[in-house]
Amino acid sequence: MDTNSISNKKAQLTVIFFTVFIYLVGFGIIIPVIPILSRDFGATALQTGLLLSCYSLMQFLFAPFWGRLSDRLGRRPILTFCLLGEAASYLLFAWARSLEMLFVARFLAGFFGASISTASAYISDITPPNERSKGMALIGVAFGLGFVVGPALGGGLALWGQQISAEKHFDTSFAALWVAGLCLATFIFAFKFLKESLSENCPRAEKRHRLSLMWKYLSSRTVGSLMTVFLIASLAMSAMEATLILFMGEKFNWDVKQVSFGFAYIGVIIIFTQGFLVRRLLPLWGERKVLRLGLLLFAVGLTTIALANNLGMMALAMTLLSLGNGLSNPSILGSISLLTKSNEQGAALGVTQSMASLGRIIGPALGGAVYAQVAMTAPFWVSGGMAFIALAIVLLNYKKLPELGKTPTVVSDKPAVEVSYLGFFQFDNLIKNRVQFLLLDLGADITDWYKGMLATHLENYRLITNEKEAVALVEAKQLPKHFPIVVLCPNGKSSSKVAHILEEMGYTSVFAVEGGVKGLNKERTGIFL
Repeated sequence: MDTNSISNKKAQLTVIFFTVFIYLVGFGIIIPVIPILSRDFGATALQTGLLLSCYSLMQFLFAPFWGRLSDRLGRRPILTFCLLGEAASYLLFAWARSLEMLFVARFLAGFFGASISTASAYISDITPPNERSKGMALIGVAFGLGFVVGPALGGGLALWGQQISAEKHFDTSFAALWVAGLCLATFIFAFKFLKESLSENCPRAEKRHRLSLMWKYLSSRTVGSLMTVFLIASLAMSAMEATLILFMGEKFNWDVKQVSFGFAYIGVIIIFTQGFLVRRLLPLWGERKVLRLGLLLFAVGLTTIALANNLGMMALAMTLLSLGNGLSNPSILGSISLLTKSNEQGAALGVTQSMASLGRIIGPALGGAVYAQVAMTAPFWVSGGMAFIALAIVLLNYKKLPELGKTPTVVSDKPAVEVSYLGFFQFDNLIKNRVQFLLLDLGADITDWYKGMLATHLENYRLITNEKEAVALVEAKQLPKHFPIVVLCPNGKSSSKVAHILEEMGYTSVFAVEGGVKGLNKERTGIFL
């Protein structure tokens, strides 16, 4: 990859990072502002809660819509339009002088903010398969930073507004105007520098009804299972967040200020995990093991809260659940992206984000109900139990999950001989993202599957051979031991044998195509998802 290409990719990732960051900062800034305005406008506790939850409701409803639209129209127009819409929604919030107008502003903010699924799809477009989950971790870092910075900034801006003017509502309007300004600045930045990521050669997605679209992915065993895991994890996390302040107040006499620092600590750990740890662990372990470890830590951390009888155990619990959440989320998003067709990235990730929003809607109500009706430790037992269920779902589908993030660079004296397999979606993404790899074609003719530049890319890295000569030809090329090699034959049997031999010889990134051309063609033609 040349220097200009690397520079352009970094610039695009920077724009996407700030786009997501602004979404979350805007959401976080409003959290301490809404109770103040609700009180001034005579809102009940229920109405105040609805003001907070309607944002997530709109994300649940419209994340698939924006994702699907971006698959058809492109990522850039959707992202820039929604940034402008976000700015308008916060301007409306700033000048709202009735409870009804506050609700309209929050519904609009959630509607435009649902385009965060398009940001995830953008990352999937510009990152090769082996870096996909690391790219998704960037979304998590932006989330974490917004989670930490937003509420603190919202309170600080409101206090600053009070010092500037004693006029009624000026403090909250001042904070909302800052969010609108940040959205507008990001819109200008994106409009100038953000380039379209969706390839012109990529076929546009078909039009489908929203419920039909959701059923398509949720009914798929592997992709649907991962989306269910994402829903459960979101539900468990939000149930914990909704009741932690009550639990800490009752058990340890903490007030809102101390709990706010606790949430900030969670955010910092998540930032560290997704900004640093994930990027180191994925090349060593791949998506499967990182996801398994993340959900285990997440489940143990949540249940440790219920068992905690001192602040030391609470600190341990917060650390474990934060590490777990930080490890699991990008692994889930990256895996879903790898298992989804290149022209359906926005739709699939939109449905995924919709599931997360549904969890954030149900979670607080579930946590509050069991806290009040059962016991103050009940939400954390329930959340921990749900996390263990999510882990069980992953283990049941473990061998079907991708691990293209695994790129070992050290060859041991006794190399692993377990063969890794690719399905059509992973193979197709290698071609569509123009990843450099050697395709050992053992009599499998797929030249008519791709056209134009994609066909040229395939031919450049394709080596036509047979089972007997394949290994010798690979050795003759003197490839680095970590260079990706994909072995493809008509039925898959020869692919496994050759891949096994290459693994024994010390090649560390060898993949056999499961089922050969026959298996690929079944998936390509839609016989099964």
